[in-house]
Amino acid sequence: MRATSWGVKGVVLVGLCTPLACGEGNGRAVTGSLDGHGPAGMTIERPPEKVLITCPLGQGEAKYATGVRAEPRDSEVLFHASVSNCVTVLGSAVTSAMMGSEAPSLARGMTCADLARAGAGRQVVTWNTAETSTVLMSQSHVSVQDATTLVTQTGKVLSGKFQGATAVRTTTYLSTDIDSGCRSASGLTYLKGPTTFSVTYP
Repeated sequence: MRATSWGVKGVVLVGLCTPLACGEGNGRAVTGSLDGHGPAGMTIERPPEKVLITCPLGQGEAKYATGVRAEPRDSEVLFHASVSNCVTVLGSAVTSAMMGSEAPSLARGMTCADLARAGAGRQVVTWNTAETSTVLMSQSHVSVQDATTLVTQTGKVLSGKFQGATAVRTTTYLSTDIDSGCRSASGLTYLKGPTTFSVTYP
């Protein structure tokens, strides 16, 4: 019978030793590591959070069917982005991707104060390998830095390539584009800006 001990660095299996299994007759447990320098199979260490993919270059765009103003209005929202120059640590063939809303989503009572809702919800990522990932972007954060407005959205890969991983996408807009669009007679109908995208282990 074996007992399982959970440690901070990983999972260590502690068994009932025999002279043959442990190389000693004193019943002490022996641990090893994944690098092969210790007794094989006795220690399993989960690596710290590790980036699977980082795509530093890209362009994102948000479209609003009904112009967004300071006062609340319902509008259908569509978001699309393309990213490239992707770097992977696992030797994957992924180098670029296209992503976007499966269909326009109705944002009720939307104002210029909550533009982060563009790009939220279910998104489909199509990699250059023709594989796809379905991502649910469920958290948004807006940060204003000097003349730019950064919209960062975080979600989970629900299915497809990298299922279970965490996805983060950041799109940077010019604050002047937002202000001028929101103040116009028709309201803000279009935004675009540089986009970065990454996928990490949960």
